[in-house]
Amino acid sequence: MTTAPARTTAPPSAPLVELHLPVPADPEKLPVGRLLAWGDQHEDAGVQDQATRARIALAGLRQRYAADQELNAITTEEEQLEQRLAELRARKGQLAPAAKPKRGRRPVDYPAAEVRAWAAANGMDCPAVGRVPKAVVDAWRAAQRPTSSA
Repeated sequence: MTTAPARTTAPPSAPLVELHLPVPADPEKLPVGRLLAWGDQHEDAGVQDQATRARIALAGLRQRYAADQELNAITTEEEQLEQRLAELRARKGQLAPAAKPKRGRRPVDYPAAEVRAWAAANGMDCPAVGRVPKAVVDAWRAAQRPTSSA
């Protein structure tokens, strides 16, 4: 590899610095840091501006890369936790005692439609839907009992 001097310019208060960088055979393989340093010290203001914009773009890419890596790690951990939670819930279901059946509504031991019709015929208030009031059911039962003649 041959070394070529690189010209640099600096503000008037700083002395001129010359960089001796080896010239790579393939410019595509030139390290980014070295290329940016060359651009920063170039005498052409346009090249210096490109180096500045490249630094800003690289900083943005680095920031996005770090965020994507963190997001990927979070997603992976989240999936692992969901799988572990499913395993724990399955095991909990195996160990927990069987749940007692819930008490449902008791079956009605009277014909609701017949009781409602009887209540209407006998002037008693009874809702058309829902539960038949106990007082109405009791009165209907009392009316259904055979009367004993003594």
